[in-house]
Amino acid sequence: MSRLLIHPLRVHMLALALSALAFLSTAEATDAAWARVQRGGYTILMQGADVSGTLSPTVDHSVDCSATQTLSDRGRQLAQKLGARFAARGVRIDRILTSSTCNARETARLSFGSIPAEIFKPLDPLPADDAAKAAELEKIRVLITGFKGSGNLVMLTDRANITALTGVTPRPTEAVVVIANEEGEAVHVAGRIIFD
Repeated sequence: MSRLLIHPLRVHMLALALSALAFLSTAEATDAAWARVQRGGYTILMQGADVSGTLSPTVDHSVDCSATQTLSDRGRQLAQKLGARFAARGVRIDRILTSSTCNARETARLSFGSIPAEIFKPLDPLPADDAAKAAELEKIRVLITGFKGSGNLVMLTDRANITALTGVTPRPTEAVVVIANEEGEAVHVAGRIIFD
């Protein structure tokens, strides 16, 4: 009975080839999503930038966000880089909505400083109560399905909100591009943009 022997170098080369293919498909998907938002009419869902490891900060209404730096140095750099990439690609932004969290508001200011951001409370971290959670998510869906701008709508929110709306759990450096489906009832994921 003969045994098939595979040289370790061939295994390594195969792993590298598969990794390269995965990278290319991710890059192609990101390019396709950029092309969509360059045309306009989409909603771009993003998390607030890095806040020293806190992905879902609680909302503290006693904090003056304008006087508090909530982002880490890495988070500030990431937020500035995000805005530069949108500008370099010529992506028009019609409106920016953020949660009440300071990290989302600071990310909006650093990324899109020339466009005033509006606080939209349903983008805050989701409540524990299922009925309240469903009501908040529905308010976000209504805005997404009703958006008809020639540019795009940016929503800076919490990772859990993005996952609940789309089924996608984004990386910290990823945007999920959505649009209303043809019936206008639900949110359709049109693409994902990976920034790093």
